[in-house]
Amino acid sequence: MMWELPSGSMLSVRLPAAEVEQRLSLELAIAAINSPTLCVVSGCTTAIAQLQHSLEAEEVACKLLHTSHAFHSPMMDSIVQPFAALIRTIPLSPPQIPFVSTVTADWITNQQATDPLYWASHLRATVRFADGVKTLWQQPDRVLLEVGPRTSSITRK
Repeated sequence: MMWELPSGSMLSVRLPAAEVEQRLSLELAIAAINSPTLCVVSGCTTAIAQLQHSLEAEEVACKLLHTSHAFHSPMMDSIVQPFAALIRTIPLSPPQIPFVSTVTADWITNQQATDPLYWASHLRATVRFADGVKTLWQQPDRVLLEVGPRTSSITRK
């Protein structure tokens, strides 16, 4: 489904999400909040390029991410419901190991874990990684493990 969508872009920005949101056009969205001062913006390539140019002119550190599509942006809207329909064909069960949802930044509930629309919403929802880590940090016996294809952090200029 995703490959049928138009391509898009994502930009890592070293600013708080609240500051970045004020700069976004309707075709852009906060895709991820990775820390209090680092977020990712997602959307059409032209709008991302304009945002990047504007941020660089203000000497705000930002980095274009290597991605094929604008995940977690309005460009994903058209496949959320079809993806939920596909997930409805898969048996879902409550988790045996508790985990924190990056959609809600709270512990997954049995209702969420067995709701196809919850899983499909990941295509569009902001990844609330930083808030999720805060939730995990409240647990005294914790193990934190991040799994992904590569890093997306940027360094200050």
